[in-house]
Amino acid sequence: MTEGTEAGKDVRIARLLARRGAPGSFAYTAFLVLVVSLTGLWKLEPVTVAVMISVSLATGWVRKRLSFRFDTDYQTNPTLWAGMFMGSSMVLAVTWGLFTILVARTYGLGWEMLLTMLVTTGLASGGISALSADSKTIIPYLGIILGLPVIAAGTLPAPQDIRMALIFSLYLIYCLSQTRIQNRHILRDFESADLLEFRTRELAVAKREAEAANEAKSLFLANMSHEIRTPINGILGMTELALETDLTDEQKEYLELARYSGGNLLTLVNDLLDFSRIEAGHMELEPRCTDLHEQVSRNVEALTTGNSICRVPVICRVGDEVPRSVILDDNRYKQVLTNLLGNAIKFTRQGEILVEVHADPTPAGMLLIRTEVRDTGIGIPRDKLGAIFGTFSQADNSFVREFGGTGLGLTISRQLSRLMGGDIIVESEQDAGSVFTFTVLAGMVDEEKHPREASGNSRSSEPGLIGELCVLVVEDNPVNSRFAQRYLEKRGHVVEVAANGLLGVEAFRKKAFDLVLMDVQMPVMDGLQATEAIRDLEGDPEIHIPVVGLTAHASAEDRERCLVAGMDGYLTKPLNLSDLDKVLADVMNRELLPS
Repeated sequence: MTEGTEAGKDVRIARLLARRGAPGSFAYTAFLVLVVSLTGLWKLEPVTVAVMISVSLATGWVRKRLSFRFDTDYQTNPTLWAGMFMGSSMVLAVTWGLFTILVARTYGLGWEMLLTMLVTTGLASGGISALSADSKTIIPYLGIILGLPVIAAGTLPAPQDIRMALIFSLYLIYCLSQTRIQNRHILRDFESADLLEFRTRELAVAKREAEAANEAKSLFLANMSHEIRTPINGILGMTELALETDLTDEQKEYLELARYSGGNLLTLVNDLLDFSRIEAGHMELEPRCTDLHEQVSRNVEALTTGNSICRVPVICRVGDEVPRSVILDDNRYKQVLTNLLGNAIKFTRQGEILVEVHADPTPAGMLLIRTEVRDTGIGIPRDKLGAIFGTFSQADNSFVREFGGTGLGLTISRQLSRLMGGDIIVESEQDAGSVFTFTVLAGMVDEEKHPREASGNSRSSEPGLIGELCVLVVEDNPVNSRFAQRYLEKRGHVVEVAANGLLGVEAFRKKAFDLVLMDVQMPVMDGLQATEAIRDLEGDPEIHIPVVGLTAHASAEDRERCLVAGMDGYLTKPLNLSDLDKVLADVMNRELLPS
């Protein structure tokens, strides 16, 4: 045991002595007065009795004061405190022991001595309870308070002397054995407390390390999100531009395959990032007014139209009880539905797929949206139903080779469903098909007060004919800036490019722009700082140039940071071209107002 642990044990022993010793400090004086009064000894030995009572009272006051002032006195001089406490306990024991000799010598083995013996055994038992934490104190204490009566037995005539000596000797042995047991238990409790404290400190350190590691992981994922999405944005963007040029059929086929592969890579990156966010507890919902009928039909249409993998008809039914508008996170709802329907399309080669949506009111005034995806595909063996929701697992590892996939889709879907107040259940029979049912809680909307939103799917119908804008693109990645420049120029806009936030602010100072597309993470000066500088340059509140952030981070916290810095909106990388077209249309129509 280390020196620090020993010191800590000494403090606990001393504190226990102070706490347990305080109540009995004046007990000796009280019993002296009681026995003297009952026996009339004060009449026979007034001086001796007065001295004994005075010494007992003064010593009791000293021990009581030591107990009450433990925190200050012990901290000042622990050795002095321990010595004074032990000394006061010994004085009390000696005083009572001498009193026992006085009673034996005066009354012999009469009722007076029996009364004194009874009080002596009680004081000894109380001493065990109060002082057994410290064997250096309790053993001499018992030796004195029970040993002196053995000496007192020598003043008695035979055979009373032998009987009294034998009684107190046996009781002394018994008390010493009990003291050893009590002391062992107390020390064992101290060791358990030490171990508990050590484990608690270990857990606290482990918790801090885990939190630091989790924070580091989150920061790493955020940075990796940016670093991975940035080249993907360049790949997909340049591929889109290339597909708009004059191509041979062979070249078009190659580029479409490249776009398809890039899309799959983006899906994989998104799945890994979503899974990490959910594990870290950083996934946040963004509920808003959503046209659920349109949302479901668009999702189904997007997965079936032009999809060569879809070999069977997909039927979509939304129950009449489902309101047109509800409040939920439409993007996360779409993510779950897309995953379940995508799996159904992947594993169904004959028959049909049915998507049904129903709504049930809840006692809390919400709606429980129940969405079923029913297929006639290969099904899942009953003994594998529990495994399909495990991380990186599928019903059969051979599926990976035949159908692909990371095994994260269902894990993420179930977590998202639970995050939205619902869950996913599955019923399946091998070679007969499966039914996946996921539920989410949604808020009800007053149609008159909240006009329907198009769940972020509203787009300008003619993105190429929305007029000319002067656009400043602030982007440090040359591929991404080149893609944005070429895409905007092909739609008739005038574009200027700045390689970092500082250059972007300088360009804004020299020239008037209709729109600023601002990358968030850049060297020298990032997009948030650059936006704040641009707002300072505007000066007049009536002059407000729309600034739209370009970021690979898609969380609510990142959006809030963009808006607080003065941005009017943000687009996530890789850029969705229809989203970019909508921003351009909003600027032309003056619908992109200050946030």
